[in-house]
Order: sequence, then C-alpha cells, then structure tokens
Amino acid sequence: MLSQTVHVMGLWGAKPQDARLQTVCIELREELATTKKEIQISISTLEEATASHQKTITELEKSASLHSDDVTALQHQVTRLNSEVGKLTEKCEDLEGRSRRHNIRIIGVPEGIEEPRPRDFVADLLKDVLSLDKKLLIDRVHRTLRRSPDPREPPRPFLLRLHYYHVLEDILRKASAAKQLYFRGKRIQIFPDYPPTVAKRRALFNRARELLRDKPGVRYGLLYPARLLVTHNGTQASFTDPKKGEEYAERLWFGLIYSCRGLNNHGSQE
Repeated sequence: MLSQTVHVMGLWGAKPQDARLQTVCIELREELATTKKEIQISISTLEEATASHQKTITELEKSASLHSDDVTALQHQVTRLNSEVGKLTEKCEDLEGRSRRHNIRIIGVPEGIEEPRPRDFVADLLKDVLSLDKKLLIDRVHRTLRRSPDPREPPRPFLLRLHYYHVLEDILRKASAAKQLYFRGKRIQIFPDYPPTVAKRRALFNRARELLRDKPGVRYGLLYPARLLVTHNGTQASFTDPKKGEEYAERLWFGLIYSCRGLNNHGSQE
C-alpha cells in the first residue's frame, strides 16, 4: 500500500516537469520553424540574386565578346589607316619637295633693302655675288612669311623660284664652291628650299658631316631626301640613320688621326 502511494506521488510529481518539457519542445519547434522559414526566404533571395547575377554575367560575357570582336576589327582598321597615312604622308612630302625643286633660300640679306622691286634686286644680288654673266630669270621672290623682325633679330630669308632648274643647280654649285659669300659687307648663305620635315631629317646628319669635312681621301654628300653617301679610298657607304652615319664618321675620323700619327712617328724615326 505504501509503495503504491509513493508511485502515485511520483507520477503526480512528474507532471509539472513534463509540461515544462512539452512547452520547451513546442517553443523550440516554433523557433526552428521560424528559423527554417527565414533561412528558406534568405536562400530564395540568394538564389534570385544569383540567377540575376548569372544573367548579368552572361550578358557581360556576350557584350565583352562583341566588344573584343569590335576592338580587333578596329585594330586592323587602325593598322590599315596608319599604313595609308604613312603612304599619303610620303606622297605629300614628295609632292611638296617637287614643288620646291626650283626654289632656293638666301639667308643674311638685311631687311628692307630689296624695295621697291624685290625680284630685280635679288637677280642683281646673285649676279654680283656669284659673278654671273647675266641676270637670272626669276619667277617670284618674297621674304619668308612671318612677322618683320626687330632690329636686333636676324633678317628673314629670301625665298625665290627660278625659272630653270639647271640654273638652280649652277647657283648651288657655285655657292658651295665659294664657301663664303658676302653682300655689302654682310655674309649671306644660299641653300635649297626643302620641306620642313626633310630639312629636319637632313639636319640630323650635321654632326657626321662636320666630322667628314676636309678629311683626306674622304668624299661625302647628302642625297635627297636624307641619305648620307660617303666614299673613302674608293669604298662607298650609305646611311639613312643619322646615328649610324655619325658612328661611321667617328671611326673614320679616329682612324685618320691614328694613321697620321703613325706616319709622323715613322718620319721622325727616319
């Protein structure tokens, strides 16, 4: 009887604990359900965002592929256009050079003394300076087209076009042979009229020409548009690269110096 009473009391004592456990289980189930629902919503949101991103990436890949094709086509077109521009530039330089073939420049003539008839003045100047037999036939004459210089600045060059090309060649030949020309006590210089781009390319050979000037056994010339031709003891060398031409001129120059020193030493020993 006593044991039955204890067992009954134990059952009565266990009921509050079971209720609390059931309550906790219910709460846990609700929290888990809520958490599961939130996770599912988050996953759905992530899936939607991933799908959207995947779509965007696919579109970007397609667009990048199209742009890559366009860039490749543009690169080919730019290469072709660069080639055409280079050819057209060469043609323009050649045409400009041909249009200037009959022109020469005279540098160093004081400003204003050519008035009122510049063409007659320049014809008389060339006749006197170069000791020509008669006045030249000149088509036109003018100073270079820039502002008049200040008294302390050098005068503008004369630019003139000769009627006959062979006359131009004779003038340049005589001017080169004369070395120095003077007009009314002022030194003047006579040059061909080259296009600016050609003049700049030819100017790059100035150092090489200085090294070769007046060297025994050496002949040189600067051919049009810009090619240095050097002849040394019957051997010719040609250069379109100013740096290589300068290096060759330096080697030749040093070689001539050592050769002269060797001859001097040999003569002194004798």
